[in-house]
Amino acid sequence: MAFGALHCSTTANSCRQESFKDTRFRRLQLQCCLHCYAVLVADRLYTEASFASLPATNIPEMQRSNLAGVLLQLKALGIGNVLRFPFLSPPPAKSMSRGLELLFALGALDEHCRLTDPTGIRMAELPLEPMQAKLLLTAGDFGCSLEIATIIAMLQVQNVFVTPPNRKREAQRARLKFSCLEGDHITLLNVYLAFVRNKRNASRWCSQHFLNFKTLSRADEIRRQLVQYMRRFKIPLVSCDGDVDAVLRCIVSGYFANAAKLGLDGKYRTIRDSQELAVHPSSALYVEKHPSYVVFSEVLLTSQKYMRDISGIDPEWLSELAPHFYDFKVELKGSHDVEQVRDPKRPRT
Repeated sequence: MAFGALHCSTTANSCRQESFKDTRFRRLQLQCCLHCYAVLVADRLYTEASFASLPATNIPEMQRSNLAGVLLQLKALGIGNVLRFPFLSPPPAKSMSRGLELLFALGALDEHCRLTDPTGIRMAELPLEPMQAKLLLTAGDFGCSLEIATIIAMLQVQNVFVTPPNRKREAQRARLKFSCLEGDHITLLNVYLAFVRNKRNASRWCSQHFLNFKTLSRADEIRRQLVQYMRRFKIPLVSCDGDVDAVLRCIVSGYFANAAKLGLDGKYRTIRDSQELAVHPSSALYVEKHPSYVVFSEVLLTSQKYMRDISGIDPEWLSELAPHFYDFKVELKGSHDVEQVRDPKRPRT
């Protein structure tokens, strides 16, 4: 009996060893297959010349993003000379100067490059981008603080609209119910207001109108937090009662640096540095007649530079609300309302 038990034990151990060998062999085969597949995919994606031209590493985000928010936080931490701050990946000096210029134009910095009181200090305290923080702080002056809090909250979330692959046409028709000619900011406001009106059956209503229930619930939570900040800063909580121009003027007061003009070739270019931009396909203005002047929240770089969250504006608002940033004025000539941009220091011809 003892010999038989020993023989069975030896046989079991040898079976386990064979099983382990088979498992290891299969893993090696899988790794080799994955490696070969990766090589094949790489060969299909890049030619040798294209692969050789690629940089060794990606450009750090610090060197390719807007630095206004970073500089504002450094100023709030008490760092006076931000240009000499030891960044791990030092950004270009041009990006630093643009960020400081924007903060000065927004009223966050004074001529001595110090935080202003109370605007700059409050902007640094708000968990928002500098432009959006400026919007929130000045919304009471335009009489639309509740609408601006809603729009900013909606800008913090992504994928408000849902487009199922097999119901694209229905989703597009449902989206048109909220779209408006003024642009994406008012469209987002319309979505939130409709969501609040149907809050009892919000999940079912969102499903019927191809909206993301979790995203809108998150935006509602963010809005409540922003309203708490406004009460803390003693900003009057008032509504414009449907006055769209008041909302758009307030948006221009914060996003004046992100202004673009429609050229004769049908392409938008930024007013300040003439960068060519396109309207994002998800924008409400993508299928509508493009306004002559727009402001946008951000630029998305894919195959080309796209503007996201766009609103059409009156060009006179730029010179009225940001005369310190733009050195031009708009003249309307004749009955065709021809818009002309010129330097006021340049004599007429």
